[in-house]
Amino acid sequence: AETTVTTVVESETTAPVTTEAATTTDATTTTEVAPTTTLPDTLRMPLTGVPIADVSEIPDRPALVVKITNAGPDAVPQAGLNKADIVFEEVINDASTRFAAVFHSQGADPVGPVRSGRAQDVGLLAILHQPLFAWSGGNPAVRRAVRASDMIDLDAGFAGGYYRRSGRRSPNNLYSATDALWAQTTDEAGRPTTVFPYLGNDQSPADDVGSVVVEPADTIEVKLDSVNARWEYDAESGRYFRYQNGAVHNTEEGSELEQVWADNVVVLMADYGRNVFDGNPDAQTLGSNGAYVFSGGTVRAGIWLRFEETSPFGLFDNQDDLNEIGLVPGRTWVEVPRNVDGVLNWS
Repeated sequence: AETTVTTVVESETTAPVTTEAATTTDATTTTEVAPTTTLPDTLRMPLTGVPIADVSEIPDRPALVVKITNAGPDAVPQAGLNKADIVFEEVINDASTRFAAVFHSQGADPVGPVRSGRAQDVGLLAILHQPLFAWSGGNPAVRRAVRASDMIDLDAGFAGGYYRRSGRRSPNNLYSATDALWAQTTDEAGRPTTVFPYLGNDQSPADDVGSVVVEPADTIEVKLDSVNARWEYDAESGRYFRYQNGAVHNTEEGSELEQVWADNVVVLMADYGRNVFDGNPDAQTLGSNGAYVFSGGTVRAGIWLRFEETSPFGLFDNQDDLNEIGLVPGRTWVEVPRNVDGVLNWS
């Protein structure tokens, strides 16, 4: 049966919840309040959660964000999307979407088409701790916002490593390669830390944890203004494959075309306002809202919590129990639709 999701969680900011164990004692009774579930610690790649044997396996380089177009038929196929550790998809001013493809554990050549940034990128991408930000610029207010942020500005207007590609029409013909962009790393650039919680080695998405409700979900449909995204789960590979506006969504990977895929699809509901810098849509990614984690052909519904721009997204069943919802290790696609009725359903 198909499930239609409406607005589930109020979007107001909620104060952090203390989760330390507490003990209450009177003359006859001692009651212990158990701490919330904490997923087992293990050494992992920071942006994929893939277990590793030694910290030396983590690349000594910053996260690299490349802003990639997704507006209209001239935007596809993009290049490099299946090499990104995380892809954020956000609504932009022309009622379409744009991708923030985050590279760290591996790179891509080519990557693009590279397009402009938005002021809302500053708050969302601070989670990556001084990442490189590859983009084709923006209006003066956006440029000021990016340059005032902790991101390392690789604006194509002055940075190297970009080229115009024949066979594609402007403005969707600006490309680069991740090695060329990482070569411009500055001393100020940071190193990424974990963005999402991950399941332990002996856990699967189908396991019940506390009050987390697990439902089957092989098909996901997300509406992001004019973009209709559909994800189909393939049990053999354990991956979700993407369709867009009724067609297979492909990406160039080297000289080959591949369908866009991810190990996890995380839907973070967001209230969109207007950014004071550029007047464009501004996803509110601080506070709390609904969250839906699709992994292994299942969905786990809950909330996200985030109270500082440099903090990771906490994914929990609810604000009272705070049982953590972990992702499977691997690549994650993050959909950030408007928090309105009917934008998400699954079956």
